[in-house]
Amino acid sequence: MQNPDAGGFEDEQVRDEFLAFLRVEAGVDSLSFTENPVRLLGGFDTLIFAFSPDGAPQELAGPLIVRVFPDMAGQGQAKKEAVFQNAMADAGYAAPRVLIHCGARAIAGRAFNVMERVSGHSPMEDMMSGPEAAPRVTDQLARAHVDLHDLPSGDIAGSLRESGVSAEAFTTSGQLRFIERYAAEPALSHLTPLIDWLVANRPEQRDELSICHGDFHPGNIMVDGERVSGILDWPGAVLADAEYDVAASVVLITVGGPSLAPDTPPEIFEAFAAGYLDSYSQQRTLDPERLRYYRASRAVRAFLRRSAARTSRVARDLAPRDQYPWTEEGAVRRLARVISETTGIDAPLPPGVEPA
Repeated sequence: MQNPDAGGFEDEQVRDEFLAFLRVEAGVDSLSFTENPVRLLGGFDTLIFAFSPDGAPQELAGPLIVRVFPDMAGQGQAKKEAVFQNAMADAGYAAPRVLIHCGARAIAGRAFNVMERVSGHSPMEDMMSGPEAAPRVTDQLARAHVDLHDLPSGDIAGSLRESGVSAEAFTTSGQLRFIERYAAEPALSHLTPLIDWLVANRPEQRDELSICHGDFHPGNIMVDGERVSGILDWPGAVLADAEYDVAASVVLITVGGPSLAPDTPPEIFEAFAAGYLDSYSQQRTLDPERLRYYRASRAVRAFLRRSAARTSRVARDLAPRDQYPWTEEGAVRRLARVISETTGIDAPLPPGVEPA
């Protein structure tokens, strides 16, 4: 798999290839860029570029985003994201619409989607401006999350099925099967009790599932004034219990947050997560046992991948890239603490990670 930082639009040949593609797609031979595509922050497995076409028809006018996947193996993920985001947009939710899905086409040998660029800024910026912004940001996060989970999931499931996307791609059952692969790795056999706990304690599936984002945190939200203008980054979207999504947010904020802002005391992130959870709970009921299970599940998934990355003789596809925020040693220790709190199991720290 290619390095996700390779093959960007700083390469003139890549820009020309993309521009030629857009001219054919738009049917406008004179189409050009008002400025060359500019890379934006965000995305661990993809490159995100902002651009504006000049001379494009109305359906491709305005500021746009091209999301470039690591290679053509990303075709399936690109299709899933396009179907999911467009179904969400059709339902009136603030997901950026995918205007062009690459299909079998490529930019520099990589799959891609072209989508709307959302106006506004990330409330992450507001969080960093001072503690007085925290209540407003937690309420924005919780309100947008409740709105997502209140949407009927039947139409989304229908759109995914009609598109030919595998059911495993939008359910958590596929995730659990992937986790079980770690138990087959001899070098990771000491982590089998964590996997066994997840299998043994998995909640019964509800009749009605929620639309879950899977990576819902302030960095993936855009606000324009008081309005939530867009929810970004949908590769982890699934149909699951709402508690699955809420628990993931809590783990992301409390475990990943301190690694992204090392000068901020971890207690600030704990308080922010508690405020978000309180605000959400006032608007929508959560099952505490399911919430506990999914906190454990999210922490175990990250811990397994981090352990695989630091252990030799493990299948390459089981280890993540190093851009993930919880590859940092403090994050690994925080994951182990979440696992202990939720499962009662002491997770052995991977090689190279010392106890605090």
